[in-house]
Amino acid sequence: MVEVNNMRAADKVGFSRPPKTTRWKKGQSGNPKGRPKSKSEMVQDAAKILTQPIEARTPDGRTVKLDGIEAAYLALCKKGLKGHKTSLLEAIRIMLEVGPAIQTDEKRERTTRLQINADLRKMGVQVPEASE
Repeated sequence: MVEVNNMRAADKVGFSRPPKTTRWKKGQSGNPKGRPKSKSEMVQDAAKILTQPIEARTPDGRTVKLDGIEAAYLALCKKGLKGHKTSLLEAIRIMLEVGPAIQTDEKRERTTRLQINADLRKMGVQVPEASE
């Protein structure tokens, strides 16, 4: 009779005591697919893909290497110029977003170059005049 009570206590199901058939097996993971990728990891993966060089042909038949992002933007522009309005609008939006950033970088670079030239002149170094 004591053994029967012990058996029933061991097989008891309830709070913190799931049925034996549904418990984790030895070596079984509770998360078989693993932790889901974070957004930053996905962005890094996309950046790796988009920076890989791609070979493309120019209209005159030459082969050139472009970054994936450049090739994608070129394809988007071509599609837009063929009449796909959504692609054209997206290409224009990207151009308007990226254009000022590029101009700012060029302006900063030009200012730095002029400042370096001025400092060199003060030190007595002859610097050729920049042709702008």
